[in-house]
Amino acid sequence: MILSLAWKNIWRSKRRSFVVMSAVAIGVWSIIFMVSFYNSMIGAISRNSLQHDYSHIQIHHEGYLSEPGLGFQVKKPSRLLEFPSQISDIQAVSARLIVNGMVASPKTNLGIQVYAIDPADERAVTALSGFLTAGDYFTNIKRNPILLSQKLAEKLKVKVRSKVVITVQDLEANIRAGAFRVSGIFHSKSPRINNGVIYVRHQDLSKLINLPDTAFNEFAYLLKDNESLIETKQMMEAKTNNLVRTYREIAPEFDMIEEGSAISKQVITVIVMLALLFGIINTMLMAVLERTKEIGMLRAIGMFKRKIFLMIVLETFMISLVSAPVGLMTGFLTNVYFEKNGGLDLSQYAGALEQYGGDAIFYPEIAQSTYLLLMLVVMMTALIGAIYPAIKAVNLKPLEAIRKL
Repeated sequence: MILSLAWKNIWRSKRRSFVVMSAVAIGVWSIIFMVSFYNSMIGAISRNSLQHDYSHIQIHHEGYLSEPGLGFQVKKPSRLLEFPSQISDIQAVSARLIVNGMVASPKTNLGIQVYAIDPADERAVTALSGFLTAGDYFTNIKRNPILLSQKLAEKLKVKVRSKVVITVQDLEANIRAGAFRVSGIFHSKSPRINNGVIYVRHQDLSKLINLPDTAFNEFAYLLKDNESLIETKQMMEAKTNNLVRTYREIAPEFDMIEEGSAISKQVITVIVMLALLFGIINTMLMAVLERTKEIGMLRAIGMFKRKIFLMIVLETFMISLVSAPVGLMTGFLTNVYFEKNGGLDLSQYAGALEQYGGDAIFYPEIAQSTYLLLMLVVMMTALIGAIYPAIKAVNLKPLEAIRKL
């Protein structure tokens, strides 16, 4: 009887009930959209940093962190190149020789980092060849080819086949300079790479600074997935006495970004839930005050306080039970729409997003468990919101309530 009475009471004021249901549905939809947006943004930053820049794991000499450069080259590099065949979770490896230097064109010169690489290995780890916007991948220039970013090309005022001069120091701190030609121009999703990294072949740089072909100061490993990151690191540490670090250790800002995103999502969710809470309290309190005489009559004929309390709570619960799934379904369909129609296009903000390593197009990302969790949160919010109006109802004095107009 109480359940039937509560359901009928909801539809006695259809407009008011519809407003509350709409507010709950819109609130749930907005949370789903916001969480999907944040997950997509953070996921894009992580993927781009891994694929374009840090990779999953890097190996250096123990002293490299205190003095990056040629002085601390990795120990026994041939063994490190064998890791992909020994550890199944490793997809590819790229051995690098990284030095600081200058690049000069007839117009200007810039401070940069020179990445001396094996083109085939680097392509497997960072997909560098897929970022080209002009030229090709070390093939159209036979002697001393170089790849540089679009941003650096604009600063140097060079194009494909233009000559540039790279100046670096060798192990004895002697200045070495060599002429290189631009083989290709790329655009990376990594701001660090775009702003200050150029790529040359390892054989060309090692010849310029008189180093053997086995001289490397960084090994970058791409894993098949992120799930085995810690386990793979431990296996690699057992096989070498070099310094092994994951991308989270190399770039602690990853954790800061993810923690900041999690806090932002929680804050926005709390704000939306508080708005729904006060909306529910206000609506149900109005409903109680409008039915003061009716509630007093129910009390007068012997209805227990707990049943009146339960009736008000059930009214609120059923309003949320009807509207929350509508919001969940709308949020789900919104995500499906963007997934099937090319994502949410924010190309007009592409420049700003790329400064953080993000993409201009967002594809919604949300765990299925989030839908269930959000449904439970809405139900809990509704129940909390029903407590005060229900207490107000049960505290009405029957005789005074009956006399009210």
